[in-house]
Amino acid sequence: MSESIQIKLTPKAEALLATMKAMPSWGMDAVRLGMDKANQMAVGNIMRKHLTGQGPFPVDEHRLGVVTNRLRGATWASPTVASGTRTTSSIGSPVKYAALHEFGGVIHHKARTGTARLATDKKGSLLHQAANANLLIFAKKSRKNVKEVAYKAEAHDVVIPERAPFRTGIREVLEDYGKIVSAEFLKVARSVP
Repeated sequence: MSESIQIKLTPKAEALLATMKAMPSWGMDAVRLGMDKANQMAVGNIMRKHLTGQGPFPVDEHRLGVVTNRLRGATWASPTVASGTRTTSSIGSPVKYAALHEFGGVIHHKARTGTARLATDKKGSLLHQAANANLLIFAKKSRKNVKEVAYKAEAHDVVIPERAPFRTGIREVLEDYGKIVSAEFLKVARSVP
């Protein structure tokens, strides 16, 4: 899944571009360089504002808390590719659950049965977690004092809301994209005879 975003150049860059019959090759190179710079700025914004902190966060904050740092550490921007008068690039993450949090979705769990090994004290009483007395402690295979309990889980769906941390982070700096790309375009235009 993806979403296209259009970048608006500054009035000065637009005016210069309007005087040209066609986009020169140096112009597309300048746009590509500007996009690459802007993408790195956007990735920084996404990581700083939307992939940080201790969650869970309200959905409308478009944030994901850090648990393992895999998503944040694997966030990338692809090099910009220029083709004709169009440039394309991507910002995302290869981490499997990134798209699910970005666009939302449903995880379906099938019905299942099994046996849980729960830790007990020497008298056979179940042990509870220190941080949450309502939760029991699962026993490791090597543990001697255990109670095996059969369980049955019904089929159910878990709805993951659309949080859109990447798209939100890009939209927040969209105006800066135009400024960065325009500055690169104007800088290169000044050096062309």
